[in-house]
Amino acid sequence: MNNISVKKEFSKALQAINEATSICIISHQHPDADAVGSNLALRYQLEKMGKKVVSACVDPVSEDSLFLEKSETFQNDFNYDDFDLIISVDCGAKKLVAFHNDKPEILSEQKPFINFDHHESNDLFGTINVVDEKSCATSFIMCNFFKFAHFEMDRKTATALMHGIYFDTGGLMHSNTSLEVYEACSMLLSKGADLQKIVKHQFKTIKVSKLRLWGKILERAYINEENVVVSAVNSIDYLICGAGSNDTGGAIDFLNMIPNAEYCVLLSENDRGVVKGSLRTRRDDLNLSEVASKWGGGGHPKASGFGMEGKLKSITKWQIVSNDGNMTDF
Repeated sequence: MNNISVKKEFSKALQAINEATSICIISHQHPDADAVGSNLALRYQLEKMGKKVVSACVDPVSEDSLFLEKSETFQNDFNYDDFDLIISVDCGAKKLVAFHNDKPEILSEQKPFINFDHHESNDLFGTINVVDEKSCATSFIMCNFFKFAHFEMDRKTATALMHGIYFDTGGLMHSNTSLEVYEACSMLLSKGADLQKIVKHQFKTIKVSKLRLWGKILERAYINEENVVVSAVNSIDYLICGAGSNDTGGAIDFLNMIPNAEYCVLLSENDRGVVKGSLRTRRDDLNLSEVASKWGGGGHPKASGFGMEGKLKSITKWQIVSNDGNMTDF
């Protein structure tokens, strides 16, 4: 989406917000720092405008985002009739909204629905679609939206936005960290964003149970015949380690360090009977969003994912390789 198109959608979104009195902001299932940070930053601003606002997500907020003000107030359900505007943030496809499975009226266009997102795979499910796949994070889009709307950002808003941007850029180390991103971060720091607290919660606070789970992930890593790094953990591993499916976050960055691989895949079960696939690459000539689409997923060129109902099954294969090079399968 070009700058002109983005500003047109900004204008539509601002008009819908100004006309609304009760607003529900939805983050995608298994919310990460960008999904939570962009949600709460928008909520802070709308509440200052006198709006009644609820933050919602089908899954709990991850531990690394619980330091943000009002993160503990996310609801895992809501009444559609209580709101005159629905907003989703960081939902790369309508299925990630999740609530529409039980509340199909959410996407019925009975009420305005603003879709704020930065994923290439976004299927433009809103009545207003503020989708910019060139942005590093939804929090970055929100930062630009606030400037467009002349919203005055305070310390907690700046911290929430920085939290999302910092996470989705890998601590400002991913290739999506542009000059504009550094300029936005500079502005947020000038508004009081607490970078040290963000760094502490995202990268310097890890439970023993999470480390044990990462150990299993790293121990099982292998490179398949297509030069793809693969690893996996299942529900039994969570029990053994005393961890949960959300504790896999961060481990894939280590898999992505293996040189000369095409990309890496981390497969993990969740408590809904779904196997989640997370994909990462360092290559510039590979679009992982297209790769993930083979399994109904999507995302970004260098970071994508998918979900598939089922369970993980490990298959072990052994061979005898004789001294003359012949192989016998068992």
